[in-house]
Amino acid sequence: MDLGEDKASKEKGVPNFWLTAMKNNSLLAQEITKADEEALKYLIDIKSSRLVCCPEFKLEFFFGPNPYFKNYVLAKKFIMIDEVKLIFDEAIGSKIKWYPEKCLTRECSTRKPKKSFFNFFKSLEFPFYDESIDVKLLHQLEHDYEIGVTIKKEIVCHAISWFCGDATCGRRTKRKIEYDNPAAGNLVQKIESLRKIEIELNKLEAEFLEKRRKVEANYVKLCQPLDTKRYDIVNGVNEVKGAPNDGAMVQSEDKATKEKGVPDFWFIAMESHHELRQNIVRHDQGALKYLTDIKWCRINDSEGFKLEFTFGPNPYFKNSVLEKTYRMIDETYIVLEEAIGTVIDWYPGQCLIEKAERSFFNFFKPPEVPTDVEG
Repeated sequence: MDLGEDKASKEKGVPNFWLTAMKNNSLLAQEITKADEEALKYLIDIKSSRLVCCPEFKLEFFFGPNPYFKNYVLAKKFIMIDEVKLIFDEAIGSKIKWYPEKCLTRECSTRKPKKSFFNFFKSLEFPFYDESIDVKLLHQLEHDYEIGVTIKKEIVCHAISWFCGDATCGRRTKRKIEYDNPAAGNLVQKIESLRKIEIELNKLEAEFLEKRRKVEANYVKLCQPLDTKRYDIVNGVNEVKGAPNDGAMVQSEDKATKEKGVPDFWFIAMESHHELRQNIVRHDQGALKYLTDIKWCRINDSEGFKLEFTFGPNPYFKNSVLEKTYRMIDETYIVLEEAIGTVIDWYPGQCLIEKAERSFFNFFKPPEVPTDVEG
């Protein structure tokens, strides 16, 4: 072992650290080709950052001098219109300056696109407010986002665990890749030092999550009395005294004063929202006018939340409350485990989801979440 020990002791750092960590993640391993591996051996660091006041994050991949491209940093930035609801705007990637005949994303002879991890750095723009939605583009953007979140949340935060092959990713089964290097020199000490750093990082993350839970719980508590007041006004439990003295509204005052609450409040609010309006069809409108309240609450002891839609007596279904529960593997980055909806007890001949293919009430059907199959 003398020759191996001598080589290992002279080797600086931890060779192929990021490549090994990424290949030990089953999602990323599917993206990395044999040709990519040689280029990724020059990867020396990955950093993630979040821009203040913007629902976006950026990944930066730092490379040493290499024979593949001139860039020292390759970046990918994800911009969302709404990060909580995962509504994309665009994903901006670095333009890779390949050396001649070294491009990994296209065939050298035909220039046809080919599979490569480096396709991740292509820029994608999704015109959300365009009526003609490009489904293929949306799927590509969602796929890139999943890769980005995996790198940010798992690889960057728990790099040593992935490097050593003892981390798992949600439902994915770990794919352990042995690190082929003689157990010599100070490699073991380096790994132990890296483990200690990761333990400290995990402690900081746990502290952050605990503080966030407390802040959110306090926020919900403060909102409750205001939610109750809103419910009472909308549904005519308490009437607001003293109307504004506006001459233009005099003709409608007599009719309005006789009507309790704010008619069709939630239906109008939902129809005014661009995304929700696309899911509400004409035959849904009658039923949604009986909607009296919408509430959300955190699920105890798990990541996820529940929505409650309260309805008054109506000729469409017997339920007074329709619920949708979301359980998340990772709530911060919208990794869904399952979604459970209420079974609607329709009156005979009134089932809205059978009358047409599209209906808002399909929302309460549980979506199918694909499970990873190890090939």
